[in-house]
Amino acid sequence: MDLNDDLQKVGSEIREVRSVLREETSDLFDFDVVVGNVNYNANKNSVSLTVEPTSKAQDELSKRFGGVNVKTGGELEFEYAFTTEES
Repeated sequence: MDLNDDLQKVGSEIREVRSVLREETSDLFDFDVVVGNVNYNANKNSVSLTVEPTSKAQDELSKRFGGVNVKTGGELEFEYAFTTEES
């Protein structure tokens, strides 16, 4: 294998991890959200991502709470730290 092959393999693995995080994070919410940026922080050995409710979420929440007006603003940021097990 050469360096180019190694970089392609790593790139593919990163895309797969991002896809899994987007799907699993969306499943944590009872309303419609969009998972935004997914970034790896080498200094902290962690992955952070942003989550923002969609306009559909406002309607879903309004119906759930009996028709009240729901306003959403901003985004949530999650950071997942990797842990290592010592043997």
